[in-house]
Amino acid sequence: MLEIDGQPPRLINQLCAELICQQYWYHGKLAQEVDTLFLKVNERWHQLYFDAGIVFWRIQQQAPVPIEQQAGSPFDYPLINIGEQFAIKDCVITDCITEPLVEGARVTLVFEGKGTLFITHSDNRTRLQFNRS
Repeated sequence: MLEIDGQPPRLINQLCAELICQQYWYHGKLAQEVDTLFLKVNERWHQLYFDAGIVFWRIQQQAPVPIEQQAGSPFDYPLINIGEQFAIKDCVITDCITEPLVEGARVTLVFEGKGTLFITHSDNRTRLQFNRS
């Protein structure tokens, strides 16, 4: 059963101005490919993240800021500009699909003429996959 916490933003037929992924690294190894996904649509920042199969949407007042890694800390949370990486920054989102999975959930964003971004949360891990059109 699909559970969504928060109000999903209106994304269909909207311009995605920014798309940034915060990862989670532990002792130099990638622990979570997508800790939080940040989208800027209609001059507003939105957070998308998952926990225990639940899809969370939050409004964020400002752009994401890198978390400074403390000396000796095993934790690191780098920001990856996937909008630029996949050449989907400033592209129109033509569809947004949220669906349940057996052990999680998936949010799919379709970008006009560019491709489809799958954000899949399963077995308490969140991954990205981009398929070009």
